[in-house]
Amino acid sequence: MIPDKAFYVSPQNIESGQFVLDPDESNHLINVLRLSINQEIFLLDGKGNGYHSIIKKVSKAQVSGEIIKTFVGYGENQSSIYLAPAIIKRDRFETLLEKSIELGVKEIQPLLLDRCIKKTLNLARCEKIITSSAKQCRRSYFPKIKDPIDLGTLLANNNGDIFVGSQKEKNKLSDIKLIKKNQLHLIIGPEGDFSDHEYELMYKHKVQFFNLGQRRLRSETASLASLSILNEIMV
Repeated sequence: MIPDKAFYVSPQNIESGQFVLDPDESNHLINVLRLSINQEIFLLDGKGNGYHSIIKKVSKAQVSGEIIKTFVGYGENQSSIYLAPAIIKRDRFETLLEKSIELGVKEIQPLLLDRCIKKTLNLARCEKIITSSAKQCRRSYFPKIKDPIDLGTLLANNNGDIFVGSQKEKNKLSDIKLIKKNQLHLIIGPEGDFSDHEYELMYKHKVQFFNLGQRRLRSETASLASLSILNEIMV
């Protein structure tokens, strides 16, 4: 059985079947959770590996131990889903970020769209949310969040299929024929919708549009609804 408690371990701190936790993770294990020698824990290296491990040494500021078993790709989808959401208000974007990690996205590429009210992100804060969410749901790969770009840059440098949520479309996401294990980019616009210029760009690049129903959804809700459908179809 996989241990319930999960911690981040740097890949550089794993060698010859042994691990060492960094000071922050060690402090959380010792002083918050009060775990001790011979207790089993689960480690995540953020690069796609999980480790069933056992604590062998606890000092004042460091925990080390032995790896019992390695799990490659633990908690990861077969398909790579790249989410490109419009930047929205901070609390709602952070909810989107946290839940999209739980739903298996590989990477988040924030978009600066014409109708975005907010134009900036605190990337350091976003990275902490990603790590916390990945640990909570026990994903062995910690997704990356990139610097915001505009839609034209994304479309010009894309590799893979692009899907865009739009109330103007008739087809549902479940109606589109998707190939498992293919790289997929999911674009979600702001609540004010894409501008005419952005629609022209997407038509030019032959993206595939889909509709999530008659109700007008907030951007974060549309993102999570789309990811849930994709998980059902592609995992």
